[in-house]
Amino acid sequence: MPPQNGSNSPNGSGRPYIDCKNVVKAYTVGDHEIVALRGIDFTMRRGEMVAIVGPSGAGKSSLLNLLGGLDTPTAGQLSVGDLNLLDLQGRALADYRLRQVGFLWQQVGRNLLAHRSALRNVTLPMTLAGLGMRERVSRAKELLEAVGMKDHAHKHPPQLSGGQQQRTAIAVALANHPGLLLADEPTGALDSASARQVMELLASLRERYALTILMATHDMEMAAYADRTLTLRDGALGQDLTHAAAETPPALDEEGRIRLPAAVRSHLDEAARITVEIRPEGVLLRPEQDIEDDTDVLLQDILPRKHTNGAGRRKWRFWRDGRANAEMRR
Repeated sequence: MPPQNGSNSPNGSGRPYIDCKNVVKAYTVGDHEIVALRGIDFTMRRGEMVAIVGPSGAGKSSLLNLLGGLDTPTAGQLSVGDLNLLDLQGRALADYRLRQVGFLWQQVGRNLLAHRSALRNVTLPMTLAGLGMRERVSRAKELLEAVGMKDHAHKHPPQLSGGQQQRTAIAVALANHPGLLLADEPTGALDSASARQVMELLASLRERYALTILMATHDMEMAAYADRTLTLRDGALGQDLTHAAAETPPALDEEGRIRLPAAVRSHLDEAARITVEIRPEGVLLRPEQDIEDDTDVLLQDILPRKHTNGAGRRKWRFWRDGRANAEMRR
């Protein structure tokens, strides 16, 4: 069973361990700009576990990639611990990815190398970090025992079940003692029983190794293992669902009515009307107002643009701390 939300949350105060300020990520595809993240403001305390919930394409992986040093934001500020990620380049950035953060992906091909045994998969990050053979093997055996894979150390990934592969992948992610674990849909390819086992294992390892865990998922049952649950849709963080689990789950009565949780009702009370959309991942209730939505207009003020030659156009310059300046071309 998942722990009560917040029961394992540390009581530390002061500067956040993870701090995202007005983070924007945009991609250029041809002549179009696709905004993956729209001004994300987000913090985490050291030792906390947070779940980001949203459908595919919501921006969850983009956020994890930024925090993992695999990508850089278009604008905004981003720090983990004492490190400003926007200042990291070259060897310093590679060292951050190797030692400070662990990655756990949904796809086994991103977690494990099929031609290496479980033991040799776990020792590989330590080899890259320059550890000696005796220390590598000792640490790898300790981790494999911690994830329940001691008896499968010499098997290769194709010889393991999906749950066993993901357990081994967790050991690989923790090989170099990272403080931060980023898990992108870690149970997405598993059956429900294996998924629960993996989440219970992550909760246990979090305490044992003092981990801070940020997990992206679309499964609310898996998100219940976290201290906090936040929604992400269309690149924007939404409501905090942390306390929603304490309420009676919504149910449809015989007349087709449903009682919504208080956190949901608070977003709908002032709506002029409510739009109902049926999507592949479920049913969406969207509050609508009789005012013009200027979100996209505001985003254009901080996004780089492509221009053709012409007088009076603006040339945008970006700094790594998120500041932007516009000059009028004569």
